Amino acid sequence: MIMEFPDCLHHIGNSITMKYLTLISACWLLAACGHKPQPTATVEYEVPAIAKDEAAAPAGLMDAKQAETTAPDAAAPATPGQPVPEQKIIKTARIIYSVEDFAAAKNRVAGIVSKSGGYILAETQHGDGTEKRNQLDIKVPAAAFDSCVEKLTSGISRLDEKSINSQDVTAEYVDLDARMKTRVATEQRYLDILKQARTVKEVLEVEAQLKSIREEIEAAKGRLQYMDRQASYSTIHLEYYQVLALSAPETAGFLPRVGLALRNGWNNVLGLVIDVAGWWPLMLVAVFLFIFIRRRWRNNKKSLATA
Repeated sequence: MIMEFPDCLHHIGNSITMKYLTLISACWLLAACGHKPQPTATVEYEVPAIAKDEAAAPAGLMDAKQAETTAPDAAAPATPGQPVPEQKIIKTARIIYSVEDFAAAKNRVAGIVSKSGGYILAETQHGDGTEKRNQLDIKVPAAAFDSCVEKLTSGISRLDEKSINSQDVTAEYVDLDARMKTRVATEQRYLDILKQARTVKEVLEVEAQLKSIREEIEAAKGRLQYMDRQASYSTIHLEYYQVLALSAPETAGFLPRVGLALRNGWNNVLGLVIDVAGWWPLMLVAVFLFIFIRRRWRNNKKSLATA
């Protein structure tokens, strides 16, 4: 016999399952709402001593050091709209020639230099009986350099040497000027930091940096001024000389030449005697030593004879 279950049992099972699921969900929600989150523990870290020291330093000191270190030492390349720097060219010339009239040549050189707007920086004149020679260091404006050199060498019968040298220091000048401006800006930053210093240690540290920067600025200024002077006034090293008349030529013939040789020999002997006479203190000491030694020798000889 076959037994059949009614359809109502199937529906009853499904309803019981849904009730259990609903009850479990309600319990889970109640447990979640009743759970209180634990407060998060906070951990405090002690600031290292180095960080504290840096925080206590004057504001901007580290930035100033970093800016000084990373500042560009060379000048930045010129942009298309930036004006081109003025050229700095140092010109020097060296001139050596012979003249017929020493005094006239001296007056002529002084007149040319004066009309060119220059001046004689140094002058050395000497002679040895066979010639007169004058050496001059002349400074003339750079614009009048070429014309002055041309006037000094014009009309010269014998020119021994003429050389001109030009040195372009524009790049060095621009680079040094940029370095100095960077140091000046850094100096101003340190001055601002010095006003904010709170302790003696901070003041001494900033002043040490300022001293080093100011020394670099003064050195740069001196070099720039030197290049300005050298570029604005060119230098001419001039040397001229006059050969003087030597002694009369020897007379032709054998006997006159023999007589001249005897006379020169006698003059040499006289010169030797004069030179030896200049050593008379030494000769006098030598004579006294000779007499003293001779007397001692004689006395020793007599004492030996009597013994």
